Parts: sequence; structure tokens; C-alpha cells
Amino acid sequence: MPLFTVISGWVYALHPVQKGDFPIFMRKKVRRLLVPLWVVGSIYFLLQAFTPGTNRSVELADMWRIYVYPYTLYWYLPALFLLFFSAAWLDIYKKMDVPKKWGIVMLISLLLCLAEKCHVIPENTPNLFAFRNAFYLAPFFYAGIAFCRFRDVLFSGHKKQFYLVLLLLGVFLQQCSYFMPDVLQWYEKCQLPIFIGLFSCACLIVQPYKNSFFIWLGKYAYTIYLFHGFGISATRIFMKKVWGIQSNDLIFVIAVIAGVFLPILVEKICIRVGILRMLFLGKKW
Repeated sequence: MPLFTVISGWVYALHPVQKGDFPIFMRKKVRRLLVPLWVVGSIYFLLQAFTPGTNRSVELADMWRIYVYPYTLYWYLPALFLLFFSAAWLDIYKKMDVPKKWGIVMLISLLLCLAEKCHVIPENTPNLFAFRNAFYLAPFFYAGIAFCRFRDVLFSGHKKQFYLVLLLLGVFLQQCSYFMPDVLQWYEKCQLPIFIGLFSCACLIVQPYKNSFFIWLGKYAYTIYLFHGFGISATRIFMKKVWGIQSNDLIFVIAVIAGVFLPILVEKICIRVGILRMLFLGKKW
């Protein structure tokens, strides 16, 4: 999700909001993010409530909560909506138009992220509209904006090699913490995974390599995110209950394939009908 958020920030930076266009911009984000949350999320909830064999039981009386609090894999949508809102507001008031101003925003976003990860925010604080998840993702979103907007500054000279060295050092420490947790107790406390994520995204986003299959698949990334749960769950339940297959390895492979390609089929069907385009894909009617 951090990598997906970096890409979202990059895409936003390609077409940032202009002064006077804020209401139009936010209406588009409501359509793109919140309408699928309400529609697809509701269908997913109802299937979990009435389908036997799902990996999570829900009570129908709790359905209202999915519109207020983060719900299963769809927590990302309200969190990303809040990030787009904040970025648009900052751009309107020119708080990220130069690297220095962006650096202040990035520092604040890191502090918010660390406050969430280090439990500075009390655990019993209601996570309304996934605002805590937005705190966690904020550094990645604003990093994505900078990777696009200030590319010449952030990737000049030997900075790309510097990011790679930091990434390799971070991964080394990560592996040490896995195998020697008693020695590196400070690893998790320092929240190094956040910085590993930032440096890895910085290294990946400037790579010149291209792959035609993943370029094609990337066009459906959002739809795959929205509907992969349907494909994976249906395949797993069908293979276990109907075919009697108990091999987790085989189920894993088939479910992954279904989770990727069934959403693509859904998009190809919905894209042809105006109301389905909007309700299920968040696209313009």
C-alpha cells in the first residue's frame, strides 16, 4: 500500500488542483474513491454476512460502520481521500510549490505517521474515516508528489546511489531484527520500515526498466484492488467446498490468478454501461 500511495501522489502531481477548481476536484474524488467504497464495500459486507465459509463473520446490524470507520481491505479508500483533500488544500495555498515548503509538509507528515505507529494517539481513539491510516500513509503520498514535482532536485548527482545504500542498510537491519530480535530491540521502536519503504520507492521510481505485461496490468490496478477479494474468496470457497481441494499451495495459486483476472473481466463488463462505470469503477458516467 505505501508503494501504491507513492504512485497516487505522483499521479496527483501530474495534474494538481488549481485555485478555483477545488470543489470540482473533490467531487471527482468522491466519485472515484467514495462511491466504490459505498457500493462495492456494501456488496462485500453483505456477501460476508450471508455466504458460508467466508474468513470473517459480520453482523448485519453493524453495516453502518463501514461508512464511518475503516472496513477490511477498503480502509484505503477513505484514507486516500483525506490525503487528496489535504494535498489539494496545500496546493491551493501554495504550501508545496518549492522544495523547502514541501520539506516542512513532509516533516509534519512523518511526525504524524510516527505518532500513529508509536501509539502516541491513544488506541481507543475512534478511527473515524480512517484518519489514522491516512496519517500512516501521508509520508508516502507526499513523497510521491515530490518524486514527480522536484525530480531534478531529489535525484540529482549521486542521490540515487545514496538512497540505494540506505535501502540496503535498512533491509540488512530488518533481516537482523528478524533473526536476532534480542540484539536489535530498537529496530521496531525506531520505525525503520517506514524509511525502508520511502527509500525503496525512491529507488524503484527512477528505474528505467519497462515490462509490457505489467504496463498492461497496471491499467487495471484500481479495479483489481476493488474486486480481488471477491475473486480470491469465491475461488477458495468453491475449491474447498465443491471440489474438495485442501492443498493450500494449489488454492493459493488459483486464487491469486482469479483475484487478478476476474476484476479485469468485471471492468470490461462495467465499462460499457454508464451507471455501472460510476458505481463500481468510480469513472465518469
